[in-house]
Amino acid sequence: MTNASRESVRRWFHRFSKIFSVEKKFRNAVAVDETVVKTHGLRAYLWSAVDVDSGEILAIYASRSRNMLIALKFLRMS
Repeated sequence: MTNASRESVRRWFHRFSKIFSVEKKFRNAVAVDETVVKTHGLRAYLWSAVDVDSGEILAIYASRSRNMLIALKFLRMS
């Protein structure tokens, strides 16, 4: 995993913000998943929330560790 500055992440996010803009509305069911990705000997945990009916990606988050506090943080964000 490479170190990215906060500014480069901000620029990347704004460049692709239309992809990540999600309309806030009632959802019948949302699936939340956590996946481990290993790269260059380091682990990253990718969290995703997906609308079960439409398949729309509602939220994504990456963390370097996995625990209940991070899971709750992700659920509050999405």
